[in-house]
Amino acid sequence: MIRQVIFDWSGTLCDDRDLTLAATNQTLVHFGAEPVDAATYRRDFVLPIEGFYQPRVGDVPAAEIDRVFFDQYRTLAAQSALFPQAELLIKLLNWRGLRLGIVSTMATDILEALLQARGLRDQFAFVRGDAANKVPVLQQLANNDAGTESAIGADETLYIGDMVHDITAGQSAGMMTGAALYGYSPGDDLAAAGADYAYENIDAIIRQLDREQLLATEKKVIATVGGILVSDKGNLLLVRTHKWSDKFGLPGGKIDHGETMEAAFRREIREETGLQAEEVEWLVAQDAINHPEFREPRHFILINYIARVAGEPTPVSNYESQLIGWYSLTDALTMDLNQPTRAALELVVDHRWFK
Repeated sequence: MIRQVIFDWSGTLCDDRDLTLAATNQTLVHFGAEPVDAATYRRDFVLPIEGFYQPRVGDVPAAEIDRVFFDQYRTLAAQSALFPQAELLIKLLNWRGLRLGIVSTMATDILEALLQARGLRDQFAFVRGDAANKVPVLQQLANNDAGTESAIGADETLYIGDMVHDITAGQSAGMMTGAALYGYSPGDDLAAAGADYAYENIDAIIRQLDREQLLATEKKVIATVGGILVSDKGNLLLVRTHKWSDKFGLPGGKIDHGETMEAAFRREIREETGLQAEEVEWLVAQDAINHPEFREPRHFILINYIARVAGEPTPVSNYESQLIGWYSLTDALTMDLNQPTRAALELVVDHRWFK
């Protein structure tokens, strides 16, 4: 369940590419470099900014580049505009009770002034500007939330940005990530970064969060797929997550509309672990109606398979994974498993792959 959404600013909520290009070119000229055209800027601009500026201006300190850039941007900031539907998105999420924040490379004073001028400052619980490197900023937010009275976990937080750095920074903090494909970076670069969601426009963000809202509020039956992955060494994969009371369970997720159960299983395994399921076999379907071990009241149908994985490759973790790894069946049955996982494992103790 998404309870907190953190946004990047430029290229995500604010449509200011022309302004940032103008300020960038003024900064380049200030340091004796040639200006760039829009296509070059979109192709080459990266965060942290040293990757863009150093090949052009040499070893000028990033703080000095920022000082010049933001001085130039301040003269243009009043011309900035939000993307269509961005204000609607902000107010809609607030109305639904989500906590909102901003983490941006933009100077904090500029952000504060622009939000105040638009009457939007009170929509955000926090605004963190001057984040030249967003990795430590998002990690600090994730760590500071933990253990507080109103804690919102990283696995309940969605960070949306339009740069590859945004995606990798959100992932480093254990957050869900959303790629704003309509922003500064080429879409192929963002797609390769492995965001959990991809958005063609602001409307797409609204639609995805609408679906999350329906899952959280409507009394619907939710069909999910998951299962037991068995390596060539005869070990199985377990994942520990907050959502199942910090217990170990099986990888998996929800079935998409129009998707077969087995196709959904293969996709979820690939997305959640980076592994390829082979020799897929049906195992069992289980009821989980408001299961006491699950974080929120939900009515799940848990559809389980058992499948092979070639070799025993290191799995990839995502925002839901506290710990993921391979275990023998004997060891797994002694671990702190959620009840549906224990029931599934007890069905395969005599399976040929464990003999």
